[in-house]
Amino acid sequence: MTTPSGEAGIPLSFFVELVNAIAKIKPHRASEKQPPDTRYLDTPAYKTFKRWVAALYDRHSPIPPDTTTIVFRFLFPEEDGRRKFGMQEAHLAQHLVRVLGVSSATDGRGERLKNWNDEGAIGCLGDEVSAVMAATDHSQASTTAVSLNQIDALLTELASKCAFSDHSVRASFSVAAPGRTREAILTSIYASLTPAEGAVVTQIILKDLRPLLYPLPLSATHYTAALLQYKSNAVTMLTKEAAMHAWDRTGRMSLIFKSRANLEDAARTFESLKAGESLPAPAFGIPVQIPKCVKGQGAAQALRVMKGADKVWVETKYDGERAQIHVRVDEDGLPCIKIFSKSGRDSTLDRAGVHGIICDALGLPRPSSMSAGGVRPSTGMEPSITKDVILEAEMVAFSETLGRIDEFWRIRSLIASTAIGVRHRTPLPVLSSTQDMMNSQQSLVSNGSDGGTRHLALVFFDILLLNGVSLLSIPYAERRNILERTLHLSPGYAMFAERTCIDMRHTDAEEPLRRAFASLIADRQEGAVLKADAATYNERRWPWVKLKRDYISGHGDTVDLVLVGASWEKDRARELRVPPAAYTTFYFAALANADMISTDPSHKPCFEVIFNSSYGLSREGLEELNFMIKSSDPIPCRPQQAIEGLPYIYNLSPRLSPPAVFLQRPLLAELFGAGFTKAQGNMFYELRFPRIFKIYRPSDRPWVDGTSLAEFQHIAREVVGRDRPGKAEDDWVKRTFRPDEPTSPGVRCPRKRKQVETLWVEKLEVVDGKASGRGSPTKRARIQGPAPTRKSAKTENVAQGQNAENLYRLGGAKGPSVRLGSSRLGSVTNVAASHSPLRQTSGLTTSSPSPSPSPSPSPSPPSALEHNPAHQSAAYLPHPANGLKTPQSSPRQAVLQDPFPPSKQSHGVIQRMATEAISDDSPALPPSTSKPRSGKDGSQVVLSAIPSTLHQYLQDSVVWMARPSGTPRPLWRAPSHAVIPTGSHVNTLDAVAVACGWVDVGPCHWARRGVIFIDDSECDQGCVPQVLAELAKRRAVLSDEDNAGNVRPILVFSTKMLAYDVLDRALTVEDLEARAICRFG
Repeated sequence: MTTPSGEAGIPLSFFVELVNAIAKIKPHRASEKQPPDTRYLDTPAYKTFKRWVAALYDRHSPIPPDTTTIVFRFLFPEEDGRRKFGMQEAHLAQHLVRVLGVSSATDGRGERLKNWNDEGAIGCLGDEVSAVMAATDHSQASTTAVSLNQIDALLTELASKCAFSDHSVRASFSVAAPGRTREAILTSIYASLTPAEGAVVTQIILKDLRPLLYPLPLSATHYTAALLQYKSNAVTMLTKEAAMHAWDRTGRMSLIFKSRANLEDAARTFESLKAGESLPAPAFGIPVQIPKCVKGQGAAQALRVMKGADKVWVETKYDGERAQIHVRVDEDGLPCIKIFSKSGRDSTLDRAGVHGIICDALGLPRPSSMSAGGVRPSTGMEPSITKDVILEAEMVAFSETLGRIDEFWRIRSLIASTAIGVRHRTPLPVLSSTQDMMNSQQSLVSNGSDGGTRHLALVFFDILLLNGVSLLSIPYAERRNILERTLHLSPGYAMFAERTCIDMRHTDAEEPLRRAFASLIADRQEGAVLKADAATYNERRWPWVKLKRDYISGHGDTVDLVLVGASWEKDRARELRVPPAAYTTFYFAALANADMISTDPSHKPCFEVIFNSSYGLSREGLEELNFMIKSSDPIPCRPQQAIEGLPYIYNLSPRLSPPAVFLQRPLLAELFGAGFTKAQGNMFYELRFPRIFKIYRPSDRPWVDGTSLAEFQHIAREVVGRDRPGKAEDDWVKRTFRPDEPTSPGVRCPRKRKQVETLWVEKLEVVDGKASGRGSPTKRARIQGPAPTRKSAKTENVAQGQNAENLYRLGGAKGPSVRLGSSRLGSVTNVAASHSPLRQTSGLTTSSPSPSPSPSPSPSPPSALEHNPAHQSAAYLPHPANGLKTPQSSPRQAVLQDPFPPSKQSHGVIQRMATEAISDDSPALPPSTSKPRSGKDGSQVVLSAIPSTLHQYLQDSVVWMARPSGTPRPLWRAPSHAVIPTGSHVNTLDAVAVACGWVDVGPCHWARRGVIFIDDSECDQGCVPQVLAELAKRRAVLSDEDNAGNVRPILVFSTKMLAYDVLDRALTVEDLEARAICRFG
């Protein structure tokens, strides 16, 4: 073999011995007593590596130059950021078939290379390469031992063929070997390798040595055994920090890595450092290690981490991309810029769009080669630096139209359009008919540019080096002061991170932290980072604490979606230590043609597969889900083959690779995440960092209980703070043609923002155990996890009858036993799937709540009410606020006593959405009567004149939806359970009559009226006349009796009152009742 170097060096086989030695460490079974959490110094992997290092120095001392660098690059190939090979298993296997001279055809010797991730395999291409090489004469003739240096040089040459490798790697071979192809280099690499060496080199090229270092035990090849007999921590893996300590007992290499967070640079610096020399300071062009944050799970827990600090700063965490900015000023005063991402990758050319912003912020001239596109002209200020500087910032998308930082996903197209080199993407031409839609802030097109008014910006929050002097040992407070003195701000382009000071010397320092964090949530910021005032950079005593909503159990954004597919994903599988026989990743979708199915149930459901998720379930839950899928006869999804036999159609998001199987009978899943975002090229929002909370069996909850695509997008808009489509046009029409009529409040209006902030302060008090009785026991219980499951009330979406074959086949219909109005309470997230701002708003603005009664579910009115109304006392109908059969005071007093009734509890995104949905003009409590009351000044206030919402109006009403069983809900109408309070909803006309006192017993004590919603579009079928005739008949009989004056009126409304556009309007009680079709009593 021809090699770049003739030096013997350390043989590759010696490194393979290390891999084999670590691989022999026996994993702990789940049934065995797990070893206690210990330092990495006591782990078997660390001890094995330490023995190998001792043997290395014993056998090969003095070790050749660059040995430290090569060993760490091989042992942690994922940390090798400069060399990119541009090949994953499928691509590399195609090359190796030709390099090894085998066939990948069926029954060929190389077939297993192509099928490395089949169910019968173990999911490691390196193992398959070893088996193929062992079965051939490929390496039998070789007698030359290949060295670490030789293989490292060949791998560098291989990386030079990839456009994504560092410029220094590509430049080193541009002249030396211009004619060598990738396959020729691979042939040179594998020519002299043994099977074991071939396996190791293969995984190094794939940048993942884990499957060889920590292989699956032979007893864990079945998914059940792998998931239940072992845990993810069955073997403690060797970390780079532990390896550096074993390599250098003095700890100098670990300290070097803090200021030079690149294994290659740290290793070379360590090798070149002579005894007695001081440790190097941060340097231009070498990334500084970013501190690891502690996850904050509440104000109290977060401040406990900061124990001993006098001051703590709550710094806003902006939703963008981390940028560590290195600037060097040359002899001519011109800047040279390097930018590193959070992972340490050199992103200088990718982020060329912010180079001008950096120069302006530092008062430096822009080089003539620097593009000024998307940034303001140079400020002309005096330079604030003379040498090297390292800054830390968050790169965000700023919208001039909105006047604030835009959503995170907007960054993608801005980076692609301003990048230089291989990552540059020219925006595709847009047809003129869709230009306005593409540029609109309201557009769901994920790459819209908003007509050029959106651009990249930088939010600076730290400085690590100034004029060549390290600031890592300087306290945070002083670094921040230096940062503010060094940079020149430019609104919308260069900004400082906002922050709030918490005085830890106060007895209740948690309270201002709760208020500050709640304010950030109300502003829809990603979260906060807590930093001790006196802490140095990356200090262990006071680490940074990251505080986000989804870090607090039960406070993420929760949705119900449909699980339609599954697959094995290698990265997650290697974390779980499971073979390809186990499904690790699941595909979630929303019903896209719900409106079509409601019109004609014979249509096949069409699912929009939006995203996938691999996290959330326990190993036991994951094993159960695997069993459910595998026992349901799923349909395999093979490349370039049509899928036949699915009872539905689907559209797969462009960024998703197809799943391994599709489910014939989809499953309903409850997921939670950290807000919403959009993937590249996708028009639909998806859950961010999605985690699976629960999977339902079809017998428990069918997939039709899931959120439809339109509802899911509406939820996402509410969470990210985007107004409904068309609101700007509606507001313009009102201002132009109806100037006296107020426009509807936006989702970010000050009143809604304040309500969200107040609600979150109360939530955080509950989390910290300082609610002081301000929340109900049910509310406190829900903080501990995602909302308790309740069966969905969306049975009205289930098509029944002879035309519902597709839904029956999918497990979506329950058959004739499903009754309209049966109290199947929807999941708390789907309650807000309505587009209406009326849902669950009762009591949210009450300022002085009292302790609530013990939680109790809100049952449906007793079934005896339907069958024997004369013997059911209306006085014992459950009050809609709490569902208790106890005497109650007036409805208004009941609401005052219980502003967060157990039956009205929302969870996660729903509580926030419900609060945001309250109109600026909405009163704190719903008016329930038109009788005047005394105001604070003694004047009479007519409650019926106070603007109200339909949901508030129905709080003290008994409500019946007069709709035939099985009638699908049209998409223009909100779900009934989103508007009608749970305890107010009854199932028959008789129940309304009993509650309103239209029988021998008196009326229900809390009910002020009866309300019937009827679909007046079905008049030709006699539904409306039949109900009205029955009411008129009963009222006529009642008029002849003596107690006619004690009954409650019954009002009949059209179901059009439940339309989304109607629900957006705030009306007085008189206006609402004026819209009734008719009134009896």
